[in-house]
Amino acid sequence: MRERKLVEAEKKNIQQKITKWDLFKVFFASFFMQAVWNFRSLISIGFSICFLPIVGKLCKTPQAKREFFERHLKFFNAHPYFASFALGISIRIEEMRSKGELDSLPNVDRLKDLLIGPLGAVGDQLFWATIKPASLLFGMLGIILSPTVTIKIIVLVLTFLIYNIPHFYYRYEGIVEGYHHATDIYKYIGQQRFEIIIRWYSYVFAISLFSLIFIYSYQLSQENPLLILVLLIAALYTYLLNRFSTNFYLVTFASFIFFLVVGILFF
Repeated sequence: MRERKLVEAEKKNIQQKITKWDLFKVFFASFFMQAVWNFRSLISIGFSICFLPIVGKLCKTPQAKREFFERHLKFFNAHPYFASFALGISIRIEEMRSKGELDSLPNVDRLKDLLIGPLGAVGDQLFWATIKPASLLFGMLGIILSPTVTIKIIVLVLTFLIYNIPHFYYRYEGIVEGYHHATDIYKYIGQQRFEIIIRWYSYVFAISLFSLIFIYSYQLSQENPLLILVLLIAALYTYLLNRFSTNFYLVTFASFIFFLVVGILFF
């Protein structure tokens, strides 16, 4: 029995067309995910570009390659970093197709459609709503507190790393996990998986934000104590306006007009 399992495992390895190096090349190609973004198919063209390093291994004829890209040039959208999970799944399914495993072949279009919502929601919450603002505020605080140019450069490098370490990790790990767990990928993209990283970046965001407010308020008080009152009124005004309307552009424009009027009248 043990020898039989070893033979089956060896046979499976021989038949495997996609290697780790191939997945790594797809990872590099994924940085062009948002290339040729358009309102009709969103990121599908950039998504298809990511397959260029491996399509030659899976398709031997021009017709097969044309059909391959026709399957993936349909509408698709997701967070550009978390779309890597869909990349890994697609590579796995296309490899199964090329080996003739049609009986167990999932529908790649259906799987990608089901992933649009989860990959977009989780990716946006993790990066756009948490990691990105936390990294920006950390960088701003570090630049303000840095006494020399050398330390400012170090802060910029740290800011780059704080943002891009999770970015590079999930961009690559998504491809690997999608490839190895194609039909069970829902277990790896749940919101609960990312709660720890969201919590820690939220701490960075809160500490940086309150530190910046304290520093800015102190500087204003040194120039003119009345500016502190204006800052508090402006913050209250923006908060109430944001509660009244969720339109980002309306809130931004109204806040700009408020500061402009205050500046003309009092300063």
